[in-house]
Amino acid sequence: MIDFPSKNKDNSEEATGLLFMRTYNKWHGEIKKQLRDISITHPQFVILASLGYSLQYKQEVTQIMLAKMAGMDVTSVSQIINLLEKNGLILRKEHSKDTRAKSVTLTSKGQDKLRQALPVVENIDIQFFGSLKEKEKTFIKLLHSLNKFNVEK
Repeated sequence: MIDFPSKNKDNSEEATGLLFMRTYNKWHGEIKKQLRDISITHPQFVILASLGYSLQYKQEVTQIMLAKMAGMDVTSVSQIINLLEKNGLILRKEHSKDTRAKSVTLTSKGQDKLRQALPVVENIDIQFFGSLKEKEKTFIKLLHSLNKFNVEK
């Protein structure tokens, strides 16, 4: 036996981070499984959905805008966009006002893939988070609070 120097050493079920990770893995595992059936990864879906959402309101969407919306780093978003472009789901072109930026848009094939994937993910969300019933709105508010939090070093 060892001395386990954790504040939760007597009850791991009270470890917030561990419990959050287990919950995330359960939700994420189901999404990965079902998206695999339609040949798309979860990060690819997040970028397509973020792009589709953004294009409702803006003529031009940049990779940086997508990274912020998705909560992902720009390098990862760039790699995902490269693959989505290679697969014919998106197009990149020069931004009309900022020549350093690339504007990203959905192709018709990308729109079809998004139409196929959105109901799958939204149904998982409805089933998974719907189990919270009347507490779901509170959970969403708490998630927004956590997204504003910055860990100081």
